[in-house]
Amino acid sequence: MPLLAPPLALGAGADQLELPVGLILSAGGSKLLRANTETLITARDGDILFSGDGLKTTNAAASFLFCPAKAVETLQPASEVRFDANQPRVRTGKLSQQPARGCELPRILRVTVASQQHIGAMMIRGTPDARPVPRDQLPAGVLSELGPADSQEASDQVAAAAIFEKHNLFANALEVYGKLRERWPEAVWVKSKIFDLQRALGDQAAAAANPRGQTYALLVGISKYKRPDLSLQFANADAIDFSRLLQSPRAGGLNPQNIVLLTDEKATTAAVRNAFQDLLRRRAGKSDTVILLVAGHGTVEVPGSKDAFILTYDSDPQDLASTALPMKELRLLFEEQLKNVGHVVMFADICKAGTIGSIHNTTVNADVHNLGDVEGDLFGLLASSPKQVSIEGPEFGGGHGVFSYFVLKGLGGEADRNKDGFVDIGELSVYVESEVFAATNQHQHPSHFGASDESLRLSDLGKPGIDLARLPAIWDPRRGEPLYLASMAAPQFTPQASDAIGRFTSAIQAGRLLPEQDDNAFDALRQVQSQIAPERYFELSNQLRIALEDYAQDVLLRYLAGDQNPQDRQPFAQGARYMNAARTLARDSLLLEGRADFFQGRALLFDQKFPDATNLLEQSVRIDPGAAYAYNALGIAYLEQGRFDQAIPAFRDAFRRAPHWSYPLHNEALTRVQTGDYQIAIHLYQQAMRLTPNYSYLPYNLGLVYQRINRRKEAEASYRKAIALAPDAPDPYNALGTLKNSEGKTAEAERLYREALQRNSNSLAARHNLGLLLASEKDRGTEAVDLFRENLRQSPEYLPSRLSLAQTLADGGDLTGAIAEYHRVLALKPDYLGARIAVAGLLAKSGDADAAIRELRTASQSEPSNAAILEQIGDIEASRGNAAEARAIYQTAMNTAPDRGSRKRIDGKLKGLR
Repeated sequence: MPLLAPPLALGAGADQLELPVGLILSAGGSKLLRANTETLITARDGDILFSGDGLKTTNAAASFLFCPAKAVETLQPASEVRFDANQPRVRTGKLSQQPARGCELPRILRVTVASQQHIGAMMIRGTPDARPVPRDQLPAGVLSELGPADSQEASDQVAAAAIFEKHNLFANALEVYGKLRERWPEAVWVKSKIFDLQRALGDQAAAAANPRGQTYALLVGISKYKRPDLSLQFANADAIDFSRLLQSPRAGGLNPQNIVLLTDEKATTAAVRNAFQDLLRRRAGKSDTVILLVAGHGTVEVPGSKDAFILTYDSDPQDLASTALPMKELRLLFEEQLKNVGHVVMFADICKAGTIGSIHNTTVNADVHNLGDVEGDLFGLLASSPKQVSIEGPEFGGGHGVFSYFVLKGLGGEADRNKDGFVDIGELSVYVESEVFAATNQHQHPSHFGASDESLRLSDLGKPGIDLARLPAIWDPRRGEPLYLASMAAPQFTPQASDAIGRFTSAIQAGRLLPEQDDNAFDALRQVQSQIAPERYFELSNQLRIALEDYAQDVLLRYLAGDQNPQDRQPFAQGARYMNAARTLARDSLLLEGRADFFQGRALLFDQKFPDATNLLEQSVRIDPGAAYAYNALGIAYLEQGRFDQAIPAFRDAFRRAPHWSYPLHNEALTRVQTGDYQIAIHLYQQAMRLTPNYSYLPYNLGLVYQRINRRKEAEASYRKAIALAPDAPDPYNALGTLKNSEGKTAEAERLYREALQRNSNSLAARHNLGLLLASEKDRGTEAVDLFRENLRQSPEYLPSRLSLAQTLADGGDLTGAIAEYHRVLALKPDYLGARIAVAGLLAKSGDADAAIRELRTASQSEPSNAAILEQIGDIEASRGNAAEARAIYQTAMNTAPDRGSRKRIDGKLKGLR
């Protein structure tokens, strides 16, 4: 018989699932506006519609199924509609309706969270029986709800999937969703349904598997963070000593293969997420015990919100949703898996700072404490109460957090209050809470949560333990041990397998992760697959996937820093390669798919392939609508195309999702400058500087805005602030030099330009501006020419210096040299009208009237109504004595002259010909 799973096995829990109101059948190039967003995205066939969403057509009609009215609606071209719970409301245009045969949609998440749909069927302990029930064996009640057998209508297929799911016939639903994926390959909600159904079926099969009765542990301790300002002292020691204790006979003598220890740079977001999923979803069963320790930082992004996070080694407080581990994700995992695990014991020490980046830390303790509401046998100890900071110091066992120190001492024997030779959960809780409270002079008060048998024994004092005074390293980081401690006690392999595993480990350590690289990890993994057990192969493939995710995360972190780090194409293209390679190891991962689309789309912006880039970035937004990075990149795509009205909403949506990220504010400010909204731009820069006061590019750009609106003192103050933050950056010196030059302070301007060049001898802008300054001074034209030529040596296509060189040569009497430079400009930019007119003037001045007229007639072909060009041609013809030709051309120029003054001047030249 096929397996049936309870409804709560799907998604993020029934309370978070929502019933849509409609389904787009034919998008017709329309635009979709999701509720709580400002960014319009291209609608696609198969898009689900919720109450609050909007649809806007352009040149073609769009049709959609609207279930509350059981109708197929057609929105005519140039129309707009918003969806209420009961009816679509037309804002502009026209909407027509016809009855639908039936209309049933599945409950789904309104906002997909890609990180929650990252590791699916690959993390199951059992093999699901996914055989659908034949139609002739379905219950009569189900048959009565279904439409015609084998219907190819999209609405019938969606309804069938929803009906099967409603009746817990998950294998049947999975079969229908597979057909819908073929129909709508980019429909994220369909992929999401398939992910959830496959995982639910696998979880149920795992729950029926044979019990094993083992203890597993995940120990995370992060003292060193990628951002040095987040670093702690002893969180890593907490995890290391806990691992030592668990391996000692006193605490159960755990097999090292059952312990996952992640400290410092090993504790990346990808590694920690994988470890939680692997332990609770794949490894531990109903007869097993799981011990969890997390020591490090945690925070709530916005006070009063429900978005709490555990910070991993490579988290950035500017965008926690994209870089940290959300507590929502852990709660979902606990909701799904605690009922499948015997006992879970959790120690959480993640409130160690009052400020995290620009976040005034609201402790995450309440969110951890709420895990105790989840059904299952869970006991948890929190290091501190809400609004308390957890203390660490060398006085606690040579270097520990006070909480972890007393947990270790308690398990070591100090907590045995009844002197029966064992430490149980109840004893440990009482001991840790009282000792920490006393040791911190009542500044830190641990608390416990969850429902568990308090008599569960955690240590046996009759067996050897550990000495807390010794703090030996678990591994030498230079050896680069693999992720799992299991690898230290791995079974013996054949020489061929051992060699392949060695090559695999070396490739991981050296960063040779991509299939196209020589001696890469993929090749080694393929070679070893047939020679090792599936369990071991799975761990190795996970290790490779995590390494690929870590490398891509580094690219994302550089992107979060905005223009503080120069942005270029190569890292984004590399990030896409990492994600696509990782997807071969986790094909159902929406997280990897969404990030691959983002990286590839962002790379295409450098190639100015805007339609392809926009399509990929929109798909990234669809896959992970709660993440900020793709919205920001989509805004950049619009900004670079001059589509300012579309760029601003995208940047605002990015910032709404990452309210401590300064880069979207900077990008919106750039857009506001283009639209002339200078005061808004100034406000945005001031807001961004409060979030990231150490980023020099923000006051530098603010200075440019002030200078643009002639607020010189504020501009200078901003430039000097940028210089103080980044004394070696050339751009603020160059900008300040331009400001001083505009004030007539040429000596100071020259000094600043030269300071910019001292910081970066390749600064084309500073050298060019210095050349312009010197060209304007008497007897310094030769110096200016040398500067322009140096710029062109470095970058032959740098047109500002090419044009300035031509002008400077002409001013110095070198007409031949100037003409040659203008011709080089025209070779690069044949449509550069100003350069063509300028070279024509020089040719005429040098006596080559025929060549001058040829250049002017070429210019006139692109702008036949340009009276100034025609007038210049007439002047040359008149100077050559060709009165008839000059008269005809002057007359044409008179007819196209833009103003009275021009007509009067040309008329005077006409009269002079008579």
